[in-house]
Amino acid sequence: MELILVIMQIVALVCLSVLSVYLITVLVRVRGILTEVERDFKELSAKAIPVFENLEVITEKVRNVSQSIDAQVDMVRDSIQSIKDIADSILDFERRVQERIEEPVLDTVSVFAGFFKGVRAFVDRLRS
Repeated sequence: MELILVIMQIVALVCLSVLSVYLITVLVRVRGILTEVERDFKELSAKAIPVFENLEVITEKVRNVSQSIDAQVDMVRDSIQSIKDIADSILDFERRVQERIEEPVLDTVSVFAGFFKGVRAFVDRLRS
């Protein structure tokens, strides 16, 4: 029984040794992978920094362009409002002129029409 216990201990120690060697090889591989990942990450971050700087410059330019467009839109809106105000003023002026001139012109036309009717009636009387 003691011999079986010693054999089991030897087997257990051999298994533990094999497991230790296997874990060491796995850890070496993991270390290599992590080193490569670290190198790739450093390379990526080194390449990404200029891209982010360019992106910041582009964003600033887009912001400036959008502000310029906003200013231009405001100018166009103000111009359209000014044109509308001018058109309203012209329509108001036309209405006021029509109100002041229409009645005297119609009166004058009716006087001339009456005068011509009278002259025609006179000429018709003279002919008959």
